Amino acid sequence: MKVCAALLLPLLLAGCLNDTASLRLGGNDHALTLQARQPYFWSQAVEVDAVMSRQPDCHRRSRLDGVKLADVNVDVYRPDAGEYAEPILILKQGANFYAISTANCEMQKFKAPPAKAGARLGAFQREGEKLKFVASPAAPVAAPPASPPPR
Repeated sequence: MKVCAALLLPLLLAGCLNDTASLRLGGNDHALTLQARQPYFWSQAVEVDAVMSRQPDCHRRSRLDGVKLADVNVDVYRPDAGEYAEPILILKQGANFYAISTANCEMQKFKAPPAKAGARLGAFQREGEKLKFVASPAAPVAAPPASPPPR
């Protein structure tokens, strides 16, 4: 019986989405990574995590709301400098918006859509069976500042 279960395990896990894609924000040590996991091939639910990293100062994983497999799509926006109290990126997942700090790697969900999301950098989306970050045409390349400008 154990042999049968061991042979069936790969079939149960086949077809599950477990992939990551990253957006580099200026060097190799500053990035936003999105991870999407579908726990079972029969499940239509996907768990989505955003991992903000600015080494060596911070590295944090935050959970976005779960989505259906067909809806794995997260737009990324960069607000204009000074629009918010600290440098952030805005993530849009369906009707949900999240602010993720590029200074301390913390994430917070907006209660209402932001008035000004900023320039769209691109989107994390599925292409076939792979998760990729697809940059917007003419997306700004410069990294956001690591900390708020002095007052």
